Amino acid sequence: MSTSTLTTADVADRLRCSPKTVWRLANRHGIGMRLGGRAGWRFSEADYDRLVQAITPQPVPAVRRRRRRSA
Repeated sequence: MSTSTLTTADVADRLRCSPKTVWRLANRHGIGMRLGGRAGWRFSEADYDRLVQAITPQPVPAVRRRRRRSA
């Protein structure tokens, strides 16, 4: 069983976003492996799944507000 690695451009094509967005997310969330220099970032399939979760907006819990008493 061989593990495939994805480049920033591969992940950007899958997510339909720019490569710059991918490396920003990867850097912010600590996802993937940065090889440095021209090699750039590499991602496994598990890293790709984590990036998808990171890019997906999370639901915001509803704020319960107190009602004002009428005079």
